[in-house]
Amino acid sequence: MSDVLSESSQNLAIPSSLVRMKVLGVDVHSGSVSSMLESMEHLAQHSSSAYVNFVNVHMVMEARRDPKFAEVVNGADLNCPDGLPIAKSIGWFYAVRQRQVAGPDTLPLLLHLAQRTGKKVFVLGSTPEVLRSFELRAIDQFGPDILCGTFSPPFRELSPEEDDALVERINAANADMIFVALGCPKQEKWMAAHKGRVKGCMFGLGYAIPVYAGRASRAPRWMIERGLEWLFRLSSDPRRLFVRYAKTNSAFLISVFRELSKRKNRRNRL
Repeated sequence: MSDVLSESSQNLAIPSSLVRMKVLGVDVHSGSVSSMLESMEHLAQHSSSAYVNFVNVHMVMEARRDPKFAEVVNGADLNCPDGLPIAKSIGWFYAVRQRQVAGPDTLPLLLHLAQRTGKKVFVLGSTPEVLRSFELRAIDQFGPDILCGTFSPPFRELSPEEDDALVERINAANADMIFVALGCPKQEKWMAAHKGRVKGCMFGLGYAIPVYAGRASRAPRWMIERGLEWLFRLSSDPRRLFVRYAKTNSAFLISVFRELSKRKNRRNRL
């Protein structure tokens, strides 16, 4: 299979200017930020059920470790290059300049889209405190009609009956856009499992929810632009994130260098 696949023949919701490119086995869309936002708007307005991922290093390495999760990620209607290392990898592999499309940057744009088009947003995940703060800010910025519901699930897995009730709750609220913040890989698996059941476009926004709610801090812009956002998050929560970043980031870089070496060797043999 080709590493670069045109979307125009695969999904009419995706602008033809966007293409899927393989980054260590994971499909990531490449193209302008405006084209990706156009695709999100189309999915929110016209899709009966769809999901959008914001792909970062953690997601890519989880997909390499677990083939079933790779299917979940690659099955998304849109995969945005969330992490700067992912955007840079597209450049390294395909000589294409790609901008980062990060969840925390995109979330306010999605709320603006919902306000402009009269769409309703449902937020699933995080804690009741975060959801309350999110609701207060969203209503203050975009008006009382922007949200149609929120739900903070328990940490345990929902029973089939509870899951059915949640789906019914989301659909009864007539949600057009569902912001999912269950953490990777849980939120991506949830969206894939509920495609065709939840009648709206699901967005795996994770950390972007508490950031927008003001319950989590984001790195300064200069760190984000230099690919150091992970370092800022590590310094904010070293106990939880040290092992993950130490293993995941180093494994990602090693895998990228190996892939670049393979591509160079193939070119040299031609």
